[in-house]
Amino acid sequence: MLAAASRQYDLLTAAQLVALGVSRSNLSRSNQVGGMFSRVLPGVHRVDGRGPLSRDQRDMATLLYAGPQSLLTGAEVLRGRGVRAAERPEFRVLDRTHALVPHAIHRSSHGFVTVERTVHMPGHYERDGLRYAVMPRVVLDAARRCTDQNAVRALIFEVVQRSLVTAAALEDERRRGQIRGSRFARLALEEVFGGVRSVAEADVRQAFLSRGWDDLLFNPRLHFPDGRFLADPDVYHSSGVCLEVDSREHHFSVESWEATMRRHGAMTAAGLAVIHVPPSRFRADPDGVIAEFAGAVDVRRDWPTPPVVLREAG
Repeated sequence: MLAAASRQYDLLTAAQLVALGVSRSNLSRSNQVGGMFSRVLPGVHRVDGRGPLSRDQRDMATLLYAGPQSLLTGAEVLRGRGVRAAERPEFRVLDRTHALVPHAIHRSSHGFVTVERTVHMPGHYERDGLRYAVMPRVVLDAARRCTDQNAVRALIFEVVQRSLVTAAALEDERRRGQIRGSRFARLALEEVFGGVRSVAEADVRQAFLSRGWDDLLFNPRLHFPDGRFLADPDVYHSSGVCLEVDSREHHFSVESWEATMRRHGAMTAAGLAVIHVPPSRFRADPDGVIAEFAGAVDVRRDWPTPPVVLREAG
């Protein structure tokens, strides 16, 4: 019994306990704290344990309760992977673990566990004795249950930017899976495919597009004629005008500030006009910033095209 409990984070199912000789009458009284067994979910018992369950114990209890074909998914999995956006309060409203089970299995949600029956069971992987849905499904399941668009945008941008999953894999999962609740994820992925990498950049893109700017590139990769990488500005116009939305947090260190200055110098030397604004100014006065950008474009319309090679972000 101790070996089995050790493999399952000090948790055992009622069936396992009965097979080991524990009477059902003892199990029926095991929900009282202080006994040898404490019931944490129907049919799932903690062995000689006190205090709150750890994250791993909650996850294991969820899988034991939901059954052998169940998989962990959603925001709680992302928090375990260190995804900062999943820590936002919009993803922690219920503070529940989320398990997927095949549609033919009838298991209802209970306690801290949300059980979702699905006809689209995803692939999975195992780590430390726990079963997880593949990352595209984990992200989409978290997004579908979030009612805040900016929180979903932040999540999609982070997992793609950190290379935890590709935008293409997310879009494939979105198309194959449940449509209900996926609108915010769809809109965020449209922004990712449009070249943006953060909520701030997405707001900039939307502001320009809503004002009729349909001839811009967002985060294009600019190269010197000899193929060397130059920069990937937030907004680029073919006249050579660039807009960089620089967050103050990126300039806390001398090294990051100097790197920004080197990039600015290289872009200027290559014939580009670079406008820097903080996100706070763009949020407060997007029309003013866009007017400055338009003025710079007007000044340079008759200038020669800068000798840079463009490749859109993809």
